[in-house]
Amino acid sequence: MTQRLDHLDGLRGVAAVAVVIFHLMSALTPWLVPEQQPGAHWLAYTPLAVAWNGTFAVSVFFVLSGFVVTNATLRRSDPIMIDVTIRYLRLAIPATASTLAAWFLLSVFPTSATQLAAFTGSRWLGWTYQESLPGPAAAIYNGMAGIFLSGGSFFNNVLWTMRPELLGSILCFVACAFAKPRFRLAIALGSAVIFIALRRYDYVCFPLGIILREAWASGRLPSALPIFAMLLGLVIGSQSGDAARLLGLDWLPEALKPERKGGLLYPIAAMLIVYGCLRSRSLVAALSGRIGRYLGAISFPLYLIHVPFIYTIVAEAYLRTSQHVLALAGLLAGSFLLMFAIAHAAERWLERPFLGLLGQLRGRLREFRSGRREVRGTVG
Repeated sequence: MTQRLDHLDGLRGVAAVAVVIFHLMSALTPWLVPEQQPGAHWLAYTPLAVAWNGTFAVSVFFVLSGFVVTNATLRRSDPIMIDVTIRYLRLAIPATASTLAAWFLLSVFPTSATQLAAFTGSRWLGWTYQESLPGPAAAIYNGMAGIFLSGGSFFNNVLWTMRPELLGSILCFVACAFAKPRFRLAIALGSAVIFIALRRYDYVCFPLGIILREAWASGRLPSALPIFAMLLGLVIGSQSGDAARLLGLDWLPEALKPERKGGLLYPIAAMLIVYGCLRSRSLVAALSGRIGRYLGAISFPLYLIHVPFIYTIVAEAYLRTSQHVLALAGLLAGSFLLMFAIAHAAERWLERPFLGLLGQLRGRLREFRSGRREVRGTVG
């Protein structure tokens, strides 16, 4: 299983775009986002709403991480401490760059989010610093440690996902310490039960990703109806907020209601989507094409930069333009183009060199470990 799964990178890119749309709409049109405004417009409860359900898109991220991290870890066979160190740096250093960029933008536009919230009624815009802004040292601490300890950031609220990503990756590393697949599956199933008992449904995505990877690697992943699985996952993932009440599904257990950030429904639906992308040739071809590969390449930079950009530049531009629908459409289009341009530049000039440095560091850590083992063997 050494081939690069370009179609999964493409799926990650599509999910990243959905997160960007979700946050743009949460800021500018919260009446279309049930998670932000109960009793939203009817369009927000149709299957089309999956295109801007960012919380569900994050569930897709997490299932993908469980799959991809497990697959890559088994390929490399490095010690857990090396894997954990590299994974921490992979998340923390780009996150810190984003908190510093957010600190700079919030320093230039210290009240834009507050003013826009007063105009659009967006609750989401309240999840950031306004006026009284800590210094850059606080931004550095937040990116390097705070997001993993507290699980959030008022510089860049999307960074709440970094703690689950790190802990979920560690779960994958622990599972991969066992050579036999049945032990890895036992760890995945056991951890899923624990996460459900703790009501940490977002963490359930990682063991589901491990299970998918094991089924795929062993050739036991069913091939039946992948397109249907994808469509079912999209329909489930389109519902959020108070959808259960409006659709007459109040009788559902709490764990299955969208009010709890999707409960267990989102991990299950995300698993269905990843399954569909693994088994459908048409989906593989579509997501591994030029556009899919490009979206996958810029997905992490785009994910990291878009929220501070919306809080500041987009908010200020919206306040300074007329509220005509064409002006709003132009603002959205221009915002997308600029965010994609920044993400493209960041991927080319920052992300690629950084990944190269991490690869070199992994090699040095391997050499260091081998050297220590040789010394111990000589002494013994």
